[in-house]
Amino acid sequence: MARPLLPLFLYKSLNRRSEARLSGRLERLVAAGQLAPELRDARLAWSLPARPKGQLIWLHAATAPSVRPAMELFSRVAEDRAAVRGLVTVGSGNPVTSVDTPEDCVVGPAPEEDLAVIRRFLTHWDPDCLVWIGGRFRPLLIDAARERGVPCLSIDALKPALQLDTSTPFPGLRSAILRCFDHVFVANAEAAVPWRRAGLDPDAIDAVGFLEEGGMAPAYDEEVLERRRGEIGTRPIWFAAHVRSGEVGEVIRAHKRALRRAHRLLLVLSLADCADMPRVLEQFESANLSAALLDPETPIPEDLQVLLTHPGKRDGLWYRLAPVSFLGSSLTPSGGIDPYPAAAMGSAIIHGPHVADVAAAYDRLGKAKATRKVRDGYELGEEIDRLLAPDQAALLAAAAWNISSSGAEATDRVGAVIEEILDRREGGGT
Repeated sequence: MARPLLPLFLYKSLNRRSEARLSGRLERLVAAGQLAPELRDARLAWSLPARPKGQLIWLHAATAPSVRPAMELFSRVAEDRAAVRGLVTVGSGNPVTSVDTPEDCVVGPAPEEDLAVIRRFLTHWDPDCLVWIGGRFRPLLIDAARERGVPCLSIDALKPALQLDTSTPFPGLRSAILRCFDHVFVANAEAAVPWRRAGLDPDAIDAVGFLEEGGMAPAYDEEVLERRRGEIGTRPIWFAAHVRSGEVGEVIRAHKRALRRAHRLLLVLSLADCADMPRVLEQFESANLSAALLDPETPIPEDLQVLLTHPGKRDGLWYRLAPVSFLGSSLTPSGGIDPYPAAAMGSAIIHGPHVADVAAAYDRLGKAKATRKVRDGYELGEEIDRLLAPDQAALLAAAAWNISSSGAEATDRVGAVIEEILDRREGGGT
């Protein structure tokens, strides 16, 4: 069935604007300090990063809760197709995210809703498919992708917004835009109704649940894991990740408290800033705790009480080895760190109160009773002591893992359809 062209035609006619006026508006935001020059350029599709060779998946995260699922969906496809590359754009009003970006993936703002800018954007990136996550549909952007022959998918994320991202209502436009999509994934049968009313083929609608954020399990070397596991042996161990200099004193307090009952307890600590390493080693020495910087080739001594590592380098290894992890940058107002990697690796999670940067993730885990929150080193030490009991840590870790993996089925189904599209395009189809 042909798409209803009249609403789109009228909408495009009424939204023709001067690119110079658009540039001027963004330039005023730059002058006022409300927009970075590089973001202005990206929104106007100027000075874009070079397009990588090979097939490119374009994922648009229309809402803030859609950003992490977009990253995880790309990672899922990239596991099977090492040569694929990703582009993640974020919707208007959503900051370019601080979520860890997968390898071979570029993140930036979506182009402005202007035909000249959109065409420049599409000509530069030449995507092999568009995956639109979270609703808030952009009529000009989606229609331009469709006209270019880009296969378009839509996916429900948590808190989807099925309305159009337009300033005023436009009769018939939503149905016209919904019909631009080749395949849609909805949360349930009720969410499929607007798509059916728009005239989409029922075979192109899959009810798979929400595409939810979860855990991109960090990589680690299996051989190193087994070697370190052998060195640690039966010693109890906990991991403090991404610790800020202002938190070190509280971590020391917690470790000394936990050592009262677990005399062989090993603390592995990664710092948020490598520059703090010499001073932190001195702090542990002043606290009468034996500490050393991790050497990749040196075995862990039996009498070592604290092992320091560089931030992020081997977090996956220690999340896997430690049954309990304290996620730092949270006892001081530093915003917190992503809890899902620890959850995906089966480590019980403790954190402080200052997690504003990733509040939604901690709220979700907290409602499932999958984390413990502490206010200071005393409470941290008490929780470490409780969770060193294997049954207690296992209950917490299992709840966190269930949350981190809850969107896996939807991600796998969407990933399979994306791979089918890429296979067809690789073979010369559309």
